[in-house]
Amino acid sequence: MKLLTTMLGVFLLFLAHSAQAQAMFAGFDDFCKLPVVVGDDPQTASARTDQYGRKYIHMDRGAMANWTAPRIFVLAHECAHHRLGHTSALGHLERYTGGTAKQELEADCWAARVLAQAGYHGDIKRMMLQTAYMGHFASPGYPTGTQRSVNIGECAASGGSLSSASSCREELVSEQYVDYQTVIQPVPGPCQHCSYTFSGYICMHPYDVSPAPVTIPVTKTRMVSKTVCD
Repeated sequence: MKLLTTMLGVFLLFLAHSAQAQAMFAGFDDFCKLPVVVGDDPQTASARTDQYGRKYIHMDRGAMANWTAPRIFVLAHECAHHRLGHTSALGHLERYTGGTAKQELEADCWAARVLAQAGYHGDIKRMMLQTAYMGHFASPGYPTGTQRSVNIGECAASGGSLSSASSCREELVSEQYVDYQTVIQPVPGPCQHCSYTFSGYICMHPYDVSPAPVTIPVTKTRMVSKTVCD
């Protein structure tokens, strides 16, 4: 009877543990409105889009299973990349032209404000400790651990509301740009009707005009994705 009671207690504890895990991620997923896919990820977690352009978050199996890691903050950080337009075409361009550190700090700040408002202070503290442990070391192009930790703390304490942190969105806007195209135009060139005469070398015309390919600038309009914040 005692053994049965003990086994029942362990089973109930397991159910409670599982329910807590589901509540943690179900609540966050419902807020973020993005699916979370679990699989092997060398970056621990990443903000991605599928072949149809639909956004989702990819989370490493090990990170998802590690209860001591700031998993909620990591998910919020990746959600921020989507919400702030970092995964758009312009966002990718900014990232690969030296804007990685800027985007990482922005995503940390967004996550810190949102989670502070939602009451996930434990995850914020764990993330601050984890990044602070890295000190002044960082991957090339990324902010240092010290920078991230300080930034997270300041953003969590800044009093940013949930609505203000979530007010950034992507919009399609038109912009003009200069393109170049090749057209056939009459182009003056050296006269080809020249010959030697008793009076010397004489050309019939100052120059000849003949069709030739010419590259000219052309102003065009295109639609681009732009991050707009209220």
